[in-house]
Amino acid sequence: MPKDPSYALVAGIDGIHLLHRDFGRLLDPADARRPDLTGPKALGALSDSPAHMIVDRGRLVGLWEFDTEAQELVRQPWVPRDAELRAAVASAEACVRDQLGDARSFSLDSPKSRAPRIAALRAGR
Repeated sequence: MPKDPSYALVAGIDGIHLLHRDFGRLLDPADARRPDLTGPKALGALSDSPAHMIVDRGRLVGLWEFDTEAQELVRQPWVPRDAELRAAVASAEACVRDQLGDARSFSLDSPKSRAPRIAALRAGR
């Protein structure tokens, strides 16, 4: 594994997960025990990501969603918020806000349906 971090904020349907459908393989064992954002299960028990993903060198290191009302990327990284992570978040946030306007998980996803996940991310659940 490379020594330096290489963060990417990707959609929950990104090929790093979707093409494998083995969510647990992306998780560090300690992170697999983290609770799901809005459900009773642990992350390691899920088939799919509960939100968009922050990955670093092939490993899931956090989750994110875009809050259209606040026009900001709400995230919950499980690693220290170093300069590289802050830069990756700022870049993704600017892209979603300025070019896309939203970052849906699927076609029926909406700001209203996303609200519980955003609240859980803000609360650090």
